[in-house]
Amino acid sequence: MIDKKRLLAISELILAGKIEDMNDEQMREYEQLLIAFIEDFPGEEEKIKATLGENLNNGIDYNELANSLTAMCKTLGKIHADDIARECLKHIGQLKSAGREQVEAYVTSFLSSVAMLSIDIQMAKYLKTKRDAEEKKSDTAETADLSADKTADAQSANVEKTIVAVDDATFPLTVLKKSLQGLPYDIICLNSGREALLYLKQHQPDMFILDIEMPKMDGYELAEKIRELGLGAPIIFLTGNATRRNVMKAVEAGASDFIVKPIDKEKLVSKISKYL
Repeated sequence: MIDKKRLLAISELILAGKIEDMNDEQMREYEQLLIAFIEDFPGEEEKIKATLGENLNNGIDYNELANSLTAMCKTLGKIHADDIARECLKHIGQLKSAGREQVEAYVTSFLSSVAMLSIDIQMAKYLKTKRDAEEKKSDTAETADLSADKTADAQSANVEKTIVAVDDATFPLTVLKKSLQGLPYDIICLNSGREALLYLKQHQPDMFILDIEMPKMDGYELAEKIRELGLGAPIIFLTGNATRRNVMKAVEAGASDFIVKPIDKEKLVSKISKYL
C-alpha cells in the first residue's frame, strides 16, 4: 500500500483533509484508482498527441481533442489532482479560438505535468521501502548529533554544488544550463556515458541528471555503473515516457527522481532543490 505521507508530499494531489481519515479499505480503493491512472495514461497521452499530429493541412480535430482532454480531466478529478483538472477544463473551452501553436504549446505543457504526476505517484509506490529505511537511518543520525548537523548545514548552505548532466543531444543540456543560471550549481555537461565515467575517475559530483535514451550506454546502464563505483549522489532521469516499466527499471538502476521532457524551469529547480 502506498504511504499516505508520501502521497501528501505530491503537491499536484489535493489530499489534505481527505486521505488522513481513509481506512485501509478506502485507501486500497484509492490506490486502485492511482494504479489505473498510471496504467492508462501512456495510451491516453499517445491518443492526444496523435490528434495534434493528424491532419496538418486540414487542422486539428478540436472535438476529438476536447473529448480526450475532458476524459483525462475526469480521471484526474477522481484521484484528487483537482488543480490540474480545473485548469485543463478552462482551456478546453478556448481550443477552437486559439491558434494551432497555442493549442500545441498548452497541450504539450499539460501532458508534461500529468506525466510528472504519474511518475511521482509511481516513485512514491516503488521507493516506499527503500526510502523508509533511509529515513529511519537518517533520523537516528540526526537525533544522535543534531547540533553537528545544524553546523554542517550552515557551513554548506552557500557552497556551490556540482551537477553532472549527461545527454547525447546538445539542446537539453543547453536548456538545463540556462534554467539553472544564477543558482549555486556548477553544471558539468557531458555527451555520453563514457565521458561521464572518465570524469568520475577524478571527481565526485553532488548530483547526476541522466538522459535515458542514449547510444552505446543508456541512462540505466550509466546509473548502475555510477552506483557500482560507490557513488551515492542522487540520480535524476530525464524522460519523455511515464510507463511503469521505465520507472521500475530506473528505480532498480538507482534513480532518485525524474524530470519530464520538455524541461520546465520551475519543475527542474523544484526537483533539484529536494536533494541539494
